[in-house]
Amino acid sequence: MDTVGSRLRFRRKQKKLTQRDVAKWAGVSASAVTQWESDLTKLSGENLILVCKCLLCSPEWLVFGTGDIENGININLISAREVPLISWVQAGNWTEVIGNPSNELVKTTRKLSDSAFALRVKGDSMTSSLELSIPEGSIVIVEPEYGFVDQANGKIVVAQTVSGGEATLKKLAIDPPYSYLIPLNPAFKPIEVNQDTNLIGIVKQIIIDL
Repeated sequence: MDTVGSRLRFRRKQKKLTQRDVAKWAGVSASAVTQWESDLTKLSGENLILVCKCLLCSPEWLVFGTGDIENGININLISAREVPLISWVQAGNWTEVIGNPSNELVKTTRKLSDSAFALRVKGDSMTSSLELSIPEGSIVIVEPEYGFVDQANGKIVVAQTVSGGEATLKKLAIDPPYSYLIPLNPAFKPIEVNQDTNLIGIVKQIIIDL
């Protein structure tokens, strides 16, 4: 077990978990876990902490291979909080966003502002056979306090037309002087961003029922 990926795979199997189990806990796709275990992408930051909590293992052991596997585990390392599920987003087409929160709350372990909220996805414009796919029925956790627009470049966002009060879930691509909302499904066309488009927030977590 010379790499992070090999230790991750060893501990996952030791805990009798599937890649989908780990993916659901961390709020990522199963293919993302596959890439971590293959050492194709780096496991770091908040994802590292979430995976360690899922596997009940020490971050030091997982990253460096030193110390005891379960040494220094703090199961309360991340505390869950709840955000309101305010409306559903039609991922394939523009649709109205209802501003009033419902009674339903969604738990998340992400670090978010008090204005964060959740949306349930409908449609298949964000489904893909590649690493990231957001199927219908998924819940996305949205952070409205994202900083400058260029910080959202390349990220999954929720955007809204100022005039129509409608929203869509897409990947933001900024290629000056143009910007586009890109679907992950190649069967759908990109949407050009114009003066009527408002960036509502950045998706910080994707919760998928497996």
